[in-house]
Amino acid sequence: MPTDSLTMKVTNYIFDTIHKDQLSAGESLPSELQTSKKLRISRGIVRESFKSLELAGVIEKANGRSPRVGAVDSSFLTHLLVHALSTRQISVIQVLQVRASIEVTAAELAARRRLRSDVQRLRFAVDGMRKSIEKPELFVQHDLDFHDVINGASGNALIEIFCCSMHECMQESMRVGLLRRRGKAGKMQVVATHAAIADAIEAGSASRAGKLMKKHFDDTHRVLGEMAAE
Repeated sequence: MPTDSLTMKVTNYIFDTIHKDQLSAGESLPSELQTSKKLRISRGIVRESFKSLELAGVIEKANGRSPRVGAVDSSFLTHLLVHALSTRQISVIQVLQVRASIEVTAAELAARRRLRSDVQRLRFAVDGMRKSIEKPELFVQHDLDFHDVINGASGNALIEIFCCSMHECMQESMRVGLLRRRGKAGKMQVVATHAAIADAIEAGSASRAGKLMKKHFDDTHRVLGEMAAE
């Protein structure tokens, strides 16, 4: 049997084991040796399959321990998006469009579910943006922190995963498109929009929070579109 087919057999076995046994993140999986004996596949091929699964976040491995079910995070998706962007299979504008559709919903959910600590963190991020107007990298980091708080406050784990992966791959475009191409007044308007979103979330106004987030992304889309057209 071709090596690719054997590798897929190992992958399918691990997925089937997780689903059949209804395993949760952190629970033990069959070891390389156990898998090799069960499937009658060489340990070398099993080891390579496990490495691929580990890179994808499906399993976690540590020396001297059997593999465990991995906790889902954004790292694999981030790598995939960076690859797609760097090879021009997708565009920054396309990523922004997807991100906008998700984060409008996130803002609405955050307005319904936010905690006092979430509001405090939003205020801290806005204040950080205001104080770092002349420091693009720091400004962008506070901007990302602001959106991360909202995505976390939404209470939806998928929103956190998807948006975190998109934030990271768009960071440079944000720095160039949203900061360098704007004067100080334009940057202050970005800060004001974020402050208004925080106000709406604190007030529990889902509709207003969603509308303001849409306005923010529409403006970002316009700026990045102008940049791409040059």
